[in-house]
Amino acid sequence: MMENIPRIGGNLTSYELHKLISHHWMKYSDLSQAMHLILGVFVIIVGLVSVTANGFIVWMFCRYRSLRISSNLLVLNLAITDTFLALGNLPWLAISSFRGVWIFGYIGCQVYGFVGAMSGFISINTLAMIAIERFFVIVIREPYRHIRTSNKTVLISIMFIWIYSFVWAICPLIGWGSIILEGSMTSCTFDFFSRDVNTKSYVASILVFCFTVQLFLIICSYVRIYLKVLQHEKEIVNCYSDGNNTLQIQNRKVRKFRSVHVKTAKISLVIISIFCLSWTPYAVVAIIGNFGDASVITPLASTIPGVFAKLSTVLNPMIYALLHPKFRNKLPFRKKKVLKAKSNFQALMKLDNESPPHTSSSLSIQFNANTPKEFHRETVV
Repeated sequence: MMENIPRIGGNLTSYELHKLISHHWMKYSDLSQAMHLILGVFVIIVGLVSVTANGFIVWMFCRYRSLRISSNLLVLNLAITDTFLALGNLPWLAISSFRGVWIFGYIGCQVYGFVGAMSGFISINTLAMIAIERFFVIVIREPYRHIRTSNKTVLISIMFIWIYSFVWAICPLIGWGSIILEGSMTSCTFDFFSRDVNTKSYVASILVFCFTVQLFLIICSYVRIYLKVLQHEKEIVNCYSDGNNTLQIQNRKVRKFRSVHVKTAKISLVIISIFCLSWTPYAVVAIIGNFGDASVITPLASTIPGVFAKLSTVLNPMIYALLHPKFRNKLPFRKKKVLKAKSNFQALMKLDNESPPHTSSSLSIQFNANTPKEFHRETVV
């Protein structure tokens, strides 16, 4: 039995205590003090790295005018959201972990849960919107390259993301669903264990509209992006096979575009994997807790989803910003590589001038001296 439950909040009424603690946890022993200590140290490390990394991304966006393009506004929104999560949740969690018990009372638990839900939903929806924007730029917009995604359009998308996320996050505070303590008794999240219609309907709804739909959009978008890049490689091969170019030029040109699609495939796989790693544990716990055998969810098992979700605040800036060519090329240690890349691109331009004017496909764009640079730039995340 959890002997420390009566100490939670200090001044909680019995009614509030009953609302905060699920009966599911009554049959399990509390986490050891060593485990609480490990969790507290981990949270501090994640928080410091997250604030530093995301703060650096925000600083780069403000520092370099060339980064202030419409598509990067979504990356900026992701960095701000992750910083919001790190500052709004992690200090509370670290303090409670070192104390081994939640010490911020009933209101604190509701605020903590709302902040975590709000920032989590914004992050998930922003990742999906980034995937959709990349899909539009690389796949859909190909025949209409003069059309640009305006800052106004992206800002409207970001506004929609915040409103949509707020609506779902506020529901437990106004009666649909509820926010309770997790099994560690040091953090708060949605109630995944009550089997009443109110709780089941809310959990099922957020699983569909705040996870499954976004995962579907992300997977479909990046798969189509990869297939588009692969299609371009095949067109390049056909282009040179039908022309009068030498085998050496053909091989060099094909290798350039092949490296693009290989890099795109790797990054797409990483993006999808990190998204699943960050948010699937929550989905699994919610499904089991509400619709399966909840007895398999121990206090430690219920803590794991929160750990992975917090870790996403560190991984997101690395994937969406530091792996982005424009962001990465602004780093001081990248200057020599950038100069080398420019030299390689000038050589590639010479190959373009020797290349046939059109690909074999009637639906393809013309591969002139500007195409490889733009295609590569828009393809990588």
